[in-house]
Amino acid sequence: MTRKALLLGLLVAGTAATANAEVTWEGNKGRLSLGGDVEFDINAANKQEDSNLYMNDGRNDRWDQTGRLLLDVSGERVADSGAYAKFKAQPTLGSSGGVGSDDAWFAFGRNDVGEMKIGRFEALDLFPLGQDVFVEHSGDTSSGLYTDGSAYLYMAKEARGRAGDAGHVMVSRQLGDLYLELATLFGNRLDLFNGAQYHGHELTKKKDSIVVRPAMRWQLGDFSWALGAEHNLVDDAIIDDEGRKVARRTGYGTTFGWQSGVIKANLNAAYLDALNEENLTLGANVLFNQFGLGYIYGRNKIDEAAAGFEYLEGTQKSNTVYTSYRFDNVLDLDNFGILLGAYWSDFDVAESTTATDRYGARVRFKYVF
Repeated sequence: MTRKALLLGLLVAGTAATANAEVTWEGNKGRLSLGGDVEFDINAANKQEDSNLYMNDGRNDRWDQTGRLLLDVSGERVADSGAYAKFKAQPTLGSSGGVGSDDAWFAFGRNDVGEMKIGRFEALDLFPLGQDVFVEHSGDTSSGLYTDGSAYLYMAKEARGRAGDAGHVMVSRQLGDLYLELATLFGNRLDLFNGAQYHGHELTKKKDSIVVRPAMRWQLGDFSWALGAEHNLVDDAIIDDEGRKVARRTGYGTTFGWQSGVIKANLNAAYLDALNEENLTLGANVLFNQFGLGYIYGRNKIDEAAAGFEYLEGTQKSNTVYTSYRFDNVLDLDNFGILLGAYWSDFDVAESTTATDRYGARVRFKYVF
């Protein structure tokens, strides 16, 4: 059989089978898999167009559709010595027409030595949210984006990965029940600060950042414990308009997990020491079969802000409650599910003159092929 005929046969076989499950081809040079999923959301949320919860009363209802189609291509080759090399590529097509990517990495190693991974991916999750269908917070921030005037929920994810143009290299090793990893994120991290602003000060990238993130996870029966830290080795990589080192940020995170049967629970904590700011975030969530429930508490203490932004100074607190439910095997398709999610979040600060609670609901259609 010619190479063209073989390739045509593989494509035809893949086209016929991907509607039901991932397709894998085995050969004397390794394994190649093709799969993916479809994830589309219909959202209804009450939020502010401007994320500044102190100054803007422009809150309104939002109805929209979000989501994407993801194609997963992965491959692996294992040598007789046990050494291996593998890759993953996950291009995405968004519902708005935009093209992006989830993971795109290359890894190599050996089980008795360890692994190195290079590319675009996420390191160990030190603040898992459980069944995360729809979780937003007061303002317009997430664990990876700081915005003045909103609730920043630090979750030890600033150096976890998938960070704009920054590069990502990680080495890891599994030692029985103990897993160890050291991730390094390097490059431009100015995009961590929305609008290139921090406490009212304008920011400038002076150098590329190098953020290290050591982490470990220990599994003991039904219980697991993970902890880690992240620290920017180049503390003057980002400076404000007064020349202060905004890149001096050191964070810590830990999570305890328990799983037995259909019950899975997590307890999370994260702390960040930054320039003139301290952030503490606590969380708990539980998944009982198809039902999920979670809570997140955030506290930010800001010691100093620029002239005209003094209202940011003091202690900000936020509370977020979220829930979800998953319907499996819709239409008797074991790879098609519908998930319902909802959240309520409130931002508590005495100086605010606006309504600071936000809430939303989502219907997610998930199809794995």
